[in-house]
Parts: sequence; structure tokens; C-alpha cells
Amino acid sequence: MQEVAIQGWENIARMFNVHPRTAQRRRKELREAGVIFYINKGKPPRKVVCAFPSMLKAWITAKAAKGEDF
Repeated sequence: MQEVAIQGWENIARMFNVHPRTAQRRRKELREAGVIFYINKGKPPRKVVCAFPSMLKAWITAKAAKGEDF
């Protein structure tokens, strides 16, 4: 079964139990780690942030192993 990407900062923030703005502040770090990506959606096309839950979990687990907080 294929994993479905979650869309939007609200859903990504919900994975970490934080406010969406807190997740947005980590945008650069998440992007560099390859955890989030953007798709064009709608007319006119708008960028929508997406992420796979398994990648988010792996990223936060790696940060926790280093003793870092979200």
C-alpha cells in the first residue's frame, strides 16, 4: 500500500503537536532534510507544502536521538 502525503502546514504541525507557525519556522530545516516538498495545485496554481508522515516521524526521531527539540 502506498503512503499518502499530507498537505498544508496545519496537518504537518499536527504531526508534531505544535502550532502551524512553529512548523513554518522550521521550513528551511525541513526542506534541507528532504522531508517536505511543494506541489502546484489549483487554478491559478499555488504552491502547497506536502510531506510523507513516515519521513516526518523519521526526522523527528533523528532529532530526538541527538537531544534536539522541535
